[in-house]
Amino acid sequence: MLFETNNFDDNYGMDLAFLNMTMNSKESKNPHNLYDAKEGFLKGNMFKDEFDPYKNYSIATFIPKNKKEEIELKIMELDFAINDLNLYLDLHPEDKDMFDLFKKYIKEANRYKEEYINMVGPLCITDVTSNSYNWLSDWPWEKGGNI
Repeated sequence: MLFETNNFDDNYGMDLAFLNMTMNSKESKNPHNLYDAKEGFLKGNMFKDEFDPYKNYSIATFIPKNKKEEIELKIMELDFAINDLNLYLDLHPEDKDMFDLFKKYIKEANRYKEEYINMVGPLCITDVTSNSYNWLSDWPWEKGGNI
């Protein structure tokens, strides 16, 4: 196993320091020390104590133009949060609070995905519910592309 020895080259030193800090930090295990899904998505990190802004970089904001874009953005935010919490849970499978938050985000994401499917159509190929394979009637390039 990779982490059983202390003989690491320089490439692994920083990774192990981060792993050790993450595993021993009580704050990281506290789900209340997390950004919400929206802010975590914008900052690229759900964990407040792990976010380190780059120089004078300002966080971008997204302004949906319609209900469809609003739902798409919410799905992206929730999917990001689910993925980030999944990475944490890989190292801390015993953290019940974080697992409960993980399940909550999954349930919320599924609700938005269902709303999107009902309003727009399939989000993924696995969302096809009709009796034919032709699940998209008008392809974007048939409408003149991005017009």
